Amino acid sequence: MKSLSQFKRALNSSDRKSLEDLIEGVRNRRAAGGMLPSIDVWKPMLIAMILQCYNKITELDNRIKEMESGK
Repeated sequence: MKSLSQFKRALNSSDRKSLEDLIEGVRNRRAAGGMLPSIDVWKPMLIAMILQCYNKITELDNRIKEMESGK
């Protein structure tokens, strides 16, 4: 996570917020990431970030479906 600090500083505020959300997803899934036998720490981090994105997409998709059905 510390290795991302310089990258994070170079981002604009919108992208910085997005990265912070992804990092929070990594923190929320660190126990699962620890179960992935890997020397490369980036693999579990990237999987956690992808899951964070997918969960957000699913949440938005469900909201759209609810709005379309008139709930």
